[in-house]
Amino acid sequence: MHHSRFKFRNSAIRQATAILIGLTVAAAGNQALAQSNATTTIYGEVASPAGATVVLENLATGAQRTLTPDASGRYIANSMPPGRYALRVLRGGTVQDTREIEALVGSGAEVNFGAKEEGQTVVVRATRNYIDVSNTNNGVVFTAKELKVLPVANDVASVVQLTPGVARGTNSQYGNAPSIGGSGQSENAFYVNGFPVTNLLTQVGASELPFGAISNMQVLSGGYGSEFGRSTGGVVNITTKSGGNEFHVGGKLSTIPASLRGTTENTYYPNTGAHPDTDGKLLYWNRDNETTSRVAGVYASGPLIKNKLFAFIGLERTRTDSDAIGATSDATSSVKSGWSSSQSTVDRGLAKIDFNLNEDHHFEYTKLYDRTKTFSQSFGFDYSTLKRNNVPATPGETTINCCGSASAPGANIDIYKYTGYLTDNLTVTALWGKSRTSHTRTPTGYDPSLPQISTGATVQVPGLTYPVPQTVTGNLVDPSSGDRQKAKRLDVEYRLGDHSLRGGIDRIDVDSTVGNTYAGGVRWTYRKASNPNTPINGAFETPAQGGGYGVDGYYVSRDLYDKVAHPTSEQSAQYIQDHWQVTPRVLLDLGLRREQFTNYTTTGDAFISQRNMIAPRLGATWDYKGDGSLKIFANAGRYHLPVPSNLSSNLASPYLSTSQFYTYTGVDPATGAPTGLHAISNPYSANNAYGTARDAKEVTAIGLKPLSQDELSLGFEKVLNKQIVVGLSGLYRRLNDTNDDTCDQRPIDAWAARNNVDTGKWGGFQCAIINPGRDNALWIDFADGHGLRRVDISAAEWGNPKPDRTYKALTFFVEHPYSNGWYGKVTYTLSALKGNMEGQTDTIGGGDVGLTVSDDHKELMYNAYGYLPGDHRHSIKAYGFFQVTPEWTIGGNLNLTSGAPRNCIGELPADLKWENDYGAAYFYCNGKPTPRGSQGRLPWQTQIDLNLAYQPRFAKGLSLKVDVFNVLDRQTIQRYNETREDGGGDIARSYLQVTSRAAPRSVRLTAEYEF
Repeated sequence: MHHSRFKFRNSAIRQATAILIGLTVAAAGNQALAQSNATTTIYGEVASPAGATVVLENLATGAQRTLTPDASGRYIANSMPPGRYALRVLRGGTVQDTREIEALVGSGAEVNFGAKEEGQTVVVRATRNYIDVSNTNNGVVFTAKELKVLPVANDVASVVQLTPGVARGTNSQYGNAPSIGGSGQSENAFYVNGFPVTNLLTQVGASELPFGAISNMQVLSGGYGSEFGRSTGGVVNITTKSGGNEFHVGGKLSTIPASLRGTTENTYYPNTGAHPDTDGKLLYWNRDNETTSRVAGVYASGPLIKNKLFAFIGLERTRTDSDAIGATSDATSSVKSGWSSSQSTVDRGLAKIDFNLNEDHHFEYTKLYDRTKTFSQSFGFDYSTLKRNNVPATPGETTINCCGSASAPGANIDIYKYTGYLTDNLTVTALWGKSRTSHTRTPTGYDPSLPQISTGATVQVPGLTYPVPQTVTGNLVDPSSGDRQKAKRLDVEYRLGDHSLRGGIDRIDVDSTVGNTYAGGVRWTYRKASNPNTPINGAFETPAQGGGYGVDGYYVSRDLYDKVAHPTSEQSAQYIQDHWQVTPRVLLDLGLRREQFTNYTTTGDAFISQRNMIAPRLGATWDYKGDGSLKIFANAGRYHLPVPSNLSSNLASPYLSTSQFYTYTGVDPATGAPTGLHAISNPYSANNAYGTARDAKEVTAIGLKPLSQDELSLGFEKVLNKQIVVGLSGLYRRLNDTNDDTCDQRPIDAWAARNNVDTGKWGGFQCAIINPGRDNALWIDFADGHGLRRVDISAAEWGNPKPDRTYKALTFFVEHPYSNGWYGKVTYTLSALKGNMEGQTDTIGGGDVGLTVSDDHKELMYNAYGYLPGDHRHSIKAYGFFQVTPEWTIGGNLNLTSGAPRNCIGELPADLKWENDYGAAYFYCNGKPTPRGSQGRLPWQTQIDLNLAYQPRFAKGLSLKVDVFNVLDRQTIQRYNETREDGGGDIARSYLQVTSRAAPRSVRLTAEYEF
């Protein structure tokens, strides 16, 4: 491993440090406000500021911060922890005015103090502002109170779905990771208390925390400033609860019983008209599928030292038992292993320590733990009786945070953060954290010390016993698999006149181990040669020459398989943001971000190095009337996305798959391994997999451009009255470039022919990462003795079009802020997602993130332009709650979304077919073009969730709640099998088979108690 990759990039650090120093040396004038999306800002004006001070007190912890208004009466408190605050104006030690405000993450809370008669004290208890005119973001903030009363599943992805412009992911292979603003499922960034928790290996999904530990959850669907990057979708920013001066202890028990779930619809073969033996026949018997979940959680918080040191602890365990059909009706193995059963345990914990050294220096530590452990096993099922027999077909296996793109990444995270209010004008924050997680798959009864044994009666020496104690065959996840991350960040905020400047640097180092190896480490395959005196292919001795039982033709093969990678990457950035209050009503956000992404192979060589990526950001807000009742805003910016580490594990990793022949004189009675070995051959690999990695230079195009996207948005929000707020916004996103693999050797063969290159000894093209639609140059060793050659191939020669993905959306909302006992919000989004490229993830071909099928060769992109799978033209979302009485509350959540476009995938016409085409994988059916999205639409998705909560007066602190999800039990079709042809030109039996439906109705019962 090259340790140089973990050293600071000196030029970048020098430039960023110069920016930060420049921010701190200027003289202060009038005040403006800078705003971090990871904290909150409290600001406002004081009439007659002479001799006045403003004291901010956190009502939970008692922490205070004292500010002196400027000559115009303005004050600002940056980088404050979200929460409820009391603000007091003091003159000569006397309190003249007091206000209370709730400050939310990533938002600004405005508190103004008017003129008062001397000696008069006025107390006003305020709530959150209806419109935040202090930022230019597009997003929504959910508080702990809202999350508690709304009928929503207790995971981050489900809450994100409440946000307009968010759709469920188009491919279940990537789990429930959301699509935000037309983006792919790997294009989002997730943070907890400012620390990145996005899946380290694939960028799909994120580590989770106990749901009850969430204080604020901000979902930014666009328009975020230069502080944030590494996302072309959305940013999910979570702050956790903290302890305060009051002790709180509580717990909850929750269950979703199988007995209250709707019955899962069966799956049938589609009526193709071409297969009378299967058309309309039962394929999967789903009606006996059952799932029961139970959650237990405990929480505690309070002061360790009053007003100084506080602690919060949250622990949750979720146990889920599932039983479901595991084989089709025509599977020959259905009787023995047709039923699947699993038990999963999800443990999540969070501990947070806050220390207020004094009012100017705050320290915090966060510990986050997330682990999913699952035991699964197969049993017999008989389709003739539609019954399971409960006879185990396999011993079962246990996985931890494993396996596949949809698996929970898990986490064991430590976060350290310091905030220093060095002066009224200067704030410094520093963060350092690390995370690690492991991924294991362990079959029951597996002994890693035992080798695999492959034998049979015809290859055994008469009289010898060949035990097979190893019960596990094939490959297993390497026991060292896991991900590690270190992240560090420094931010400085400084107010300079009408400018509030914010700048910073950050860096993330990722180190993973991923891959598979033989169970037991080796496989011994016993063999027999028909003629002991004939050399075996590749051997340097005959079996007879090897001696032992080789004289009778008996020999053994030592088989090794190891495809384990150690990909690493580093991601760093520097940014500066100018929050410029041009006039009292007009605010500009001028930002510039510079990023660097580098991915390394297992051997420590950089195979992707993307430097000096400049991302300008511009935002504007116009407080039209100057009273916060009408906000007009606009945003424009560029965003970049790094290549996930898993790409290295697929293209730039060592691969070992060899066999070596031996004669032997005996068999170990304990392990079944041969003894008295004598080698008669060297290790041999049919595909040249001798454990060496490809040259890093051959993996990617020279000067590879990063994936980037441009964005433009504008809109307004207006307070119609104290009970109604409305808004309208438009969003436009355009993909500029992407990174994808191509495996088409034809342009390279043509280049070699033009340049008289001898390719007789060349093993062939093994795919490489390019910028589709552009000229790309590759380094290739043709094994002709000349080493690496630069091969320049034009975009026309590749034949792939430039990536095209545009997202246009118009969103209208009506909101009733909480008053008179109820809150409600309704949004309608009209959108269009069109192009020829989904992004790093692909619905049609699936596959690993960053390695879609789309650009493997040019024919795959023929007719590929059209409405993309994530396109949902209309989406209506509504949620809210109503305090019917002090004891009873009802809540609701409605999601009406129009169906996604459908495709027809088939084989190339005869005149386009070629030797290495992919069969039924193209936008052609029955030999005719079928452009993307041209086959109609899936049905509308309709889901209504309701809940009812009871907080009895006679038992203070007790809450009983019932949530009903998918009240109407509409199991609407979400996905069909779109592949029409079976590889022989005929209609496939599974064409238009239902592959995904909405989950059936379920009921969650919850009891919580806090004291």
